[in-house]
Amino acid sequence: MSEAVDPQQARRDQGPLTDRGVQRRDALLSAARRVFETKGFVEARVSDIVREAKVSQGTFYTYFDTKEAVFTAVARGVVDAMLLLMAPPVPDTDFHDRITDSVRRFLHAYRPYARMIGLIEQVGTFSPEMRDLRLDLRETFVRRTERGIARLVDAGATRADIDVEYTAEVLGAMLEYTCYVWFSLGREFDEERLVATLSDVWVQALSPAAG
Repeated sequence: MSEAVDPQQARRDQGPLTDRGVQRRDALLSAARRVFETKGFVEARVSDIVREAKVSQGTFYTYFDTKEAVFTAVARGVVDAMLLLMAPPVPDTDFHDRITDSVRRFLHAYRPYARMIGLIEQVGTFSPEMRDLRLDLRETFVRRTERGIARLVDAGATRADIDVEYTAEVLGAMLEYTCYVWFSLGREFDEERLVATLSDVWVQALSPAAG
């Protein structure tokens, strides 16, 4: 005998079917992000979100069953938006300019979502789903870097014995932690100097003469 399906949960799983429903859900997500960024995950309440969105609690529960569910939806939207910002093709210019472009795009993709990324990491300490989502974001960037380094090896543009996987991991960690210190901890940097320095470190690490 099959289990009875909760009609409201089925609607949540299926997603809104009308333009109005999509707009309401999007408004809830925008309001929830503002609340989470202001109050943090632990202190935020569903009542705060519905007040920010100017809707009833019933409307909230039409689309999400818990605070955790709306946080997950907001987090996935942030990850998707960041990946889109990092997705444009690298310009066909010299090696140093390509590195500089990649570094700058990462910084610009991270900046508007720094608060939510920090919250995803915080929630990831007790939510395996958020931990995996944060790791997926990092994995996408690191694997992209790894493929770029592998192409340099194939072209003879960097040394053949470079550890492609770990070089990508370390260079990615450097960028991520720099963004965390800058955007989350509030350490002020001059953007042009920082981009130039990060790019130089990457170029030196990948130079044929490095090591």
